[in-house]
Amino acid sequence: MVDTDQRAVDEIVHEGESLSTRELIDVLERHHDDEPGVPEAAIDAYTRELQEREDSSFDEAAFREVVADRRTGAESWVDDDRLYELGDGRISQYPAAWHDRLHGERDPAAYLRCFEETAPSVLGNAPGSRPHANEDQLIDVMAVVGGLDRDAAKAEIEAARDDDRVVEDADQHPKAGVYLAKD
Repeated sequence: MVDTDQRAVDEIVHEGESLSTRELIDVLERHHDDEPGVPEAAIDAYTRELQEREDSSFDEAAFREVVADRRTGAESWVDDDRLYELGDGRISQYPAAWHDRLHGERDPAAYLRCFEETAPSVLGNAPGSRPHANEDQLIDVMAVVGGLDRDAAKAEIEAARDDDRVVEDADQHPKAGVYLAKD
């Protein structure tokens, strides 16, 4: 039997129906354990618990259908609608190649280089601007793949900006662009 993390369950219930499948997997990946991805057995345990809670309108069958439709065995980035099989019965919102390359990485510039090299479609590119990740997106990947908590990821981005490894748009905006500094 798999133990569920009540912080994850409470966060999912609090967000309610506004939480997408990808966002729910994000919560599980951040809270469940320190390994890449989340085991299918854990997903089963969380979905059962969410379905049974009186304060939740969670639809276990619909969730399972979406997860099944979005699964891929691809080891590198396909798109952000996919859930990636990592092996050993674990799935993630990010591909195995990212987990292998970036697990434990704290430097946001390493993530941006990885995106540029392996998944340029992840990066935004407004007319006249350089490829960039929005800050929330970068924090999400650093939290899930790198194993940092969200506050630590944000602090790492600020430190990288302060020492000129990355450039960041006005960071009051959650979609602020984060760019690699020019060499």
